[in-house]
Amino acid sequence: MKKVFLVLAALCFVSSLAFAQGSSGSETVMIKGDIIDNMCLDAHKTEDLTAFIKTHSKQCAITPACEASGYAIVAEGIVNKFDQDSNAKIAEFLKKEDSKLQVAVTAQKSGEVLSLVSVENQ
Repeated sequence: MKKVFLVLAALCFVSSLAFAQGSSGSETVMIKGDIIDNMCLDAHKTEDLTAFIKTHSKQCAITPACEASGYAIVAEGIVNKFDQDSNAKIAEFLKKEDSKLQVAVTAQKSGEVLSLVSVENQ
């Protein structure tokens, strides 16, 4: 009976360690910044990105090629890219008539990638 209890206790301990490691990889973040498509980001990252963002239009960001490249948010010179599911949500948001590229997002950040929770105009 003691052996069974010890095995069960060890399994519970190992399971709790695995769960703790899996959940510690992401954090909820709130970022206020500018949405940019990855195609334009890649084409202009060697320039002054802040200056380019001021001239980048929403119409450009929603063209089929730009939309297909995915999206990122730039805040204080830091670029955070969105995951695949979030890219679709950002595209849907940008296609709304009253949407802007200047946004506030809430997302789960895992490594260098954001998973969108919510987005609204800034």
